[in-house]
Amino acid sequence: MDPAQFKARVEQIYTDLDAYTYYELLNVQADTPFDDIRRAFHRMAMLMHPDRHRMNSDQELREKLYTVYKRITEGYRVLSDDASRCEYDGGLAQGHRRLVEQKRPHLARAEDAIKNPSAKKFFRIAESFERSGDIKNAHINYKFSLDMEGENEQLSIKVAELAAALEEKKS
Repeated sequence: MDPAQFKARVEQIYTDLDAYTYYELLNVQADTPFDDIRRAFHRMAMLMHPDRHRMNSDQELREKLYTVYKRITEGYRVLSDDASRCEYDGGLAQGHRRLVEQKRPHLARAEDAIKNPSAKKFFRIAESFERSGDIKNAHINYKFSLDMEGENEQLSIKVAELAAALEEKKS
């Protein structure tokens, strides 16, 4: 494919990207087995991979190509996993062209709630001691962290839990 044809093809795919199903992007049928999907993906990757066109001076074309390639990769990832493919096919029947995955809720780490840098340092040290099974030193460092941070519910709970564990260990 000559450069002008390639540019026209990328432009056409990019313009209509949201209208394509993953099957259409990979040029396969819905009942295509995994091995053929993999071959189709590799064929498209050989043609559309952004690294193959990094020397192209047209920055806009390279950005469009990158977007198209990301969508091709997304399609391959979904179609190569049986559970994702089944979910995608269900969504496709309802008119959805992409698999929209539910994002997992962000689980905040206790460390994220600590603002004081010195308190974070002692918190990390305490975690290290706790992982190694040294409850006494973990408790001491969590207390240092709490003293430096001030009010922090998660740290207070941790200090209380380890204090109870130390008392239990004594008995």
